[in-house]
Amino acid sequence: MTSAVLDNAKIATTAGHITAYSFSTQTGEFTGSSEEFLAIGVGLPAGSTDIAPGAVAEGCVAVFTGSAWEQKEDHRGKTVYSTADLSASIVDYIGPLKEGVVATEPATPYDSWNGSAWITNAEAQHVAAVQDAQALRQQHIDTAMSSISVIQLKLQAGRTLNDAEKNRLDQVLDYIDAINAIDLSSAPNITWPTEPA
Repeated sequence: MTSAVLDNAKIATTAGHITAYSFSTQTGEFTGSSEEFLAIGVGLPAGSTDIAPGAVAEGCVAVFTGSAWEQKEDHRGKTVYSTADLSASIVDYIGPLKEGVVATEPATPYDSWNGSAWITNAEAQHVAAVQDAQALRQQHIDTAMSSISVIQLKLQAGRTLNDAEKNRLDQVLDYIDAINAIDLSSAPNITWPTEPA
């Protein structure tokens, strides 16, 4: 099999076979190779070169620059996190990670990037835990109050409660008192009282 000979413009001066190394015309990324037959006066297929990309290191991709192959980082498909707002996104480009994103996932929604690691803002985390505990306390109280709504209606109507209703009312009111007595500053380490049956 005769090998094609190319001039400086990559046009065949001698007809023959040649290995063409294809690349994406948008990214320059190596996409594969093929054996081509070139007649005299014919050039390589568009988006290809006769220069082999060589071995590529793990985590990299070969990119043709127009005159040579370069190895560039390839993080495509990986999840990265914004150092500004902790939002996650998927890398869809070739090259190093862009400024403002890192591959390390933050441990909490209260983390901030210090340039080399995520640091949890314990004060903000605690404030949020207290706010969550306040909301949960109100939810417990609302649930308890709705469980005695019929008893409350009877009292408002001036009706007499039977012993079971009086007992239920006392249990629920004691439960609400116990919830209101909880020190929410210890959030999230709060043990909530058991709701009466």
